[in-house]
Amino acid sequence: MDTRAGTAAGVTVAGFSDEFRTDVDLTCAIFDEIVDERGSAMITAIAGAAPSMAQRLRACLQAMVDDVGTDPRRVVVLSEPVGCPELLARRRSANRGFAGMVVAQNVETRAEPENLLATGHFCLGGLGELVFAWLDPASPVDRDLVIDHGVRLFEACVRIR
Repeated sequence: MDTRAGTAAGVTVAGFSDEFRTDVDLTCAIFDEIVDERGSAMITAIAGAAPSMAQRLRACLQAMVDDVGTDPRRVVVLSEPVGCPELLARRRSANRGFAGMVVAQNVETRAEPENLLATGHFCLGGLGELVFAWLDPASPVDRDLVIDHGVRLFEACVRIR
């Protein structure tokens, strides 16, 4: 760590090392912070949305996409953490939580909760790929397309029994 930058931030090398003993500890802390902030933004957006499933999904996806849009590096939580069991466990936990959001927001459907969870996981994969395409300068996918297709994907999957 650059000691000048650390001093300006009020952090000492020893203090930093005490908090984050390994690079995995630091990476997991960053991941957790992004997931917590994004999850909070999504829950707030859902709470303020109109009561229809489509509007709740749209609000949720807009919050997620806007989170990535503020800093594209935050897309890292959608990536597969190959070779890092600690981060993989966190990603799986976060995905279970986000899939659970789908279940909680779609209770008016007649689908069984385990089918809604499967839907949530399936759609998260597709949504992640749409976000990666949006961030790819060679791709024609834009923010609105991510949200519109994301809503359609979730709606279609929720309605399938």
